Order: sequence, then structure tokens, then C-alpha cells
Amino acid sequence: MRVLTFNVNSIRSRQKVVEELLFYRDIDVACLQEIKVVEEKFPQFPPFQCLVNGQKQYNGVAVCSRLPIEKFQIGFEGEQGESRFIYTQIGNYHIINIYAPLGDLYQKRFKYKMEFYRQLEKFIEQRFDLRRDFVILCGDLNIAHREVDVWNSEEWKGKVTFLPEERKEMDRLLEMGFIDVVRSATPKPIFTFYDYRGGAVYKNHGLRLDYVLISTPLLPKTHSIELLLNVRKRRDPKPSDHVPLIVEFK
Repeated sequence: MRVLTFNVNSIRSRQKVVEELLFYRDIDVACLQEIKVVEEKFPQFPPFQCLVNGQKQYNGVAVCSRLPIEKFQIGFEGEQGESRFIYTQIGNYHIINIYAPLGDLYQKRFKYKMEFYRQLEKFIEQRFDLRRDFVILCGDLNIAHREVDVWNSEEWKGKVTFLPEERKEMDRLLEMGFIDVVRSATPKPIFTFYDYRGGAVYKNHGLRLDYVLISTPLLPKTHSIELLLNVRKRRDPKPSDHVPLIVEFK
């Protein structure tokens, strides 16, 4: 099973890019974030079945699967009225797709981000055994976990996505039993977000904000990991500011 996670930064602007990924990269399940449309205006990608948790102009997530979706939940308590969460069960796989809040410097949005993660942890603890179940948590987590996950750790100290409290949220997820599949494969700097300004992608001035976290039983089933930096570097059609990430499981 090939799972794609991709912050599209508007599905309308990136529809062609998503179509190419789905049909030329042999994707089975696509977890999309920041779709920025309501459900009625989300494009269709037959034969994929798409579940949409949409919101006009902001946020929004979608899961598109060519495999049968057996169970799903759209939204959860941590969203607090914003569209940021979809859970699906596909075969024996439990897939949680999130677009975490960006937050701010210790104001209202920071508190919202912390509560979002509290509720996410609660959702996982109440439903899954990460030592036994096949669980995938993916999406734009809006956290750069380690110094290796930012292009300049000194410059990023004290900034949103690299705050100590945010990084501890990632620690908590790993302590629960998740494995950061990219970091398990390489200790090297790998970035999934590049600002549009200043030619950041060509200078490799990026952040790693997008993740695929897996439960322990899935690690030996992990077959390949692909970071599609060439998609971010394209000029036409204009790319998202995020990099698509594909993980294939045996």
C-alpha cells in the first residue's frame, strides 16, 4: 500500500499536481491537507473515493483512497470548529490525517495548538494499541522536531513551529509508541516545507513540518520512502510550498 501525505495549499490551485501524483505515482491512499474548500467544491478523482473535512478558504483535510474505506470519522473534539482531522480504516490500517494548527507566540493560537494535541493523544490512547495495531498518523504537524529539522537552528530558536513546547508534543507522540519513519531511515537533514520567498527551495532553507508516524508493527512492513522535492521545485503549475511524501508498506 502506497500512502501519500501532501499539504496542497489549495486543492483548486494544485488539482493538476494531485492528479499526477495519484495516477503516475501509483498511490493507494492520499492524505491531503490545507485543501481550502468546502466538501461540495472538492474535485473528484475516480476511481478514488474521497472523504472531505472542508472549510471555505482555510484549513481542510481530505483522504482519497482507491481501496475500500471500512470505517471513518470526520472531525474530532480537538478541532474546536476548524476542519483539521479525518480518521479512516482501510483494511487493517488505521490512518489519521491531520492539519495541525500553526499556533503563535504563546497567545490564543498557541493554547489552541496545545489543546489540539492533547485531544489527539486522547483519541489515539482510547482507540489503539500501538504495540499491536497498524496505525499511521500523517499530515502537516506544524512542528519542526529536532535541530536537524530546520535549516538554521540558531535562527529558528523562539519561533513558531520550533518552540520547546511544540517540540515536546512530538516527543510525547513518540513516547506513546509512534516511530518517525523518515527519521528512522536517515539522520540527515530533510525538509518538507520551503517558503515561496527568497528562493528558499533552491538554497535548501527549509523546515520539516510534514510527517508519517507509524506504530511499531508497521516498521518491518515499511518498504520505501520517497520525498518528491522535484514537485516542489516545479515552476508550472505553481507548486505548493510543501513537499509530497510517499511511504510504501508491504
